[in-house]
Amino acid sequence: MKKQDLPSLKLLDCTLRDGGYYNNWDFSLEEAQDYIDNLARGGVDIIEIGFRFTPKAEFLGPFAYTRESLLKKLHLPEGVQFAVMINASDYLSATWEQDLKAAFVREKDSAISLVRIAAHIGQVAECDKLVEWLKAAGYDVGLNVMQISQADNTRITALVEDIEARFKPFEALYFADSLGNLTPTDVTRIVKLFRAASSKPIGFHGHDNIGLGVANSLAAIEAGATWVDATVTGMGRGAGNTQTEYLSLELTHKGLRAFNLLDIQRAATGWLSQMKKTCQWGTNIFYYEAGLRALHPSYVQQMLSSNRYEALDILVMIAALSGGEMPTSYRAANIDRALAALMAAPEGRDTVADRWKGRPVILVAGGPQGGRHWDAIVTYAKARKAIILALNHIKGRSPTDFDGVVCIHPARMMALLSDRAWSDLPLYTARDTLPKSVCAKLEAHASITDYGVCVSDNHGFEARSTGCTIPTPEALSYAWALAEAAGACELMFAGFDGYDGQSNAFRQTDALIDTLRKQSKLPVASLTASHYSVPHIALYSE
Repeated sequence: MKKQDLPSLKLLDCTLRDGGYYNNWDFSLEEAQDYIDNLARGGVDIIEIGFRFTPKAEFLGPFAYTRESLLKKLHLPEGVQFAVMINASDYLSATWEQDLKAAFVREKDSAISLVRIAAHIGQVAECDKLVEWLKAAGYDVGLNVMQISQADNTRITALVEDIEARFKPFEALYFADSLGNLTPTDVTRIVKLFRAASSKPIGFHGHDNIGLGVANSLAAIEAGATWVDATVTGMGRGAGNTQTEYLSLELTHKGLRAFNLLDIQRAATGWLSQMKKTCQWGTNIFYYEAGLRALHPSYVQQMLSSNRYEALDILVMIAALSGGEMPTSYRAANIDRALAALMAAPEGRDTVADRWKGRPVILVAGGPQGGRHWDAIVTYAKARKAIILALNHIKGRSPTDFDGVVCIHPARMMALLSDRAWSDLPLYTARDTLPKSVCAKLEAHASITDYGVCVSDNHGFEARSTGCTIPTPEALSYAWALAEAAGACELMFAGFDGYDGQSNAFRQTDALIDTLRKQSKLPVASLTASHYSVPHIALYSE
């Protein structure tokens, strides 16, 4: 498409708004000003500087609300239009008008002149009143339709026709590749459907889950879209968005627009580049897989940031979540529900009743304290005829020191099975909870006890002879139940250092131990130094 064919191509950058999903919109004034100055010099038409949420019962930084008092602290250059976005779900309530009045002054008294409304496709029809109110207050308005990929051609056409018939005229009708699974062919088709039913400028917001953010944006322009979104370094929820530095380069080289590329590149190689190294947004195999399965990218973002999951765990969870109820709608609790659904084999094929009757069981984790005092632990275990169980594969330890290994997570199982030295060690797991590809590799293992497991936070903890119910899908919970069902007289920890005693991982495990201690019959103590709330045994007292 030649430049003269484009009536008014606008590049909207929404880095601070969409990127805030990675730092709770807690950007400093210095960071924001540096970003604004570079983008304004670079020739970006619109800077969407933040959200304007209704008040939340959690800490969110200043650009989650982007109040006028904040904007007065910034220098907003001439020649650029400034915008904020609101979520329709915040304002579609019985108090919508009061909420808008609380959030917005009239446009003539504001530092912003464009407000965009982000609405899921099922919410769009109710947004007519929000558009009308904002237009009456003097603002330009954009309406962003989310998760358009979930609608067929008939529904898209009906939606746009309804907007044309009922809504007060506004400036831009957008659609977003919310799940990051659209292709250039899809984008072209949707833009043409929008154009056939509406005379409004059409906009496109592209995500980069499968690496097509720039390609999709160019396809949208070719098909007739005149507004396109991007963010510097692609910063945004999940895999992120079309990258401003790439798209501006493409548009400049194609002669469609002229940007001051060095200024935009300065923004991309400054503090945002350093932040990307820390937060690690951008496409990867996990976002790519989620995009192909039309799974909401926030699930992947949460799993990656939690540090609870190995790579294979995440891939298994993506498959489980995409087959669950409403995979395109993000709810943090759905991850735990999906993992619990995977571990739903309450009874195994084998019984462990009285297997370790009257004997202590020592559970060994991979903390440094376990390795440091290993000789003393083994000596202590022999003197008391204790059973020593490894929780998952422990690097650098000889399997001959253990009486068995407990493993229920697919990724940990893959690590265990890849070490042939551990293949003769008795393995305790729940076969029916593992992927078929993993189960096929179990055949080479010498001794397997199939002890069932069911995860249910509603039913707490129960240890039965052939299976257990545990509150969380952790190897610790499973091994604890296994020891109790096998008739152990007490449970001891070794190598349970407790991280640093402060992190979220520590708090989660400490809370789990507290829950299990209250619901289990077994007394528990630690043989090595630990931050966890358990008593200690004097390992060297004899």
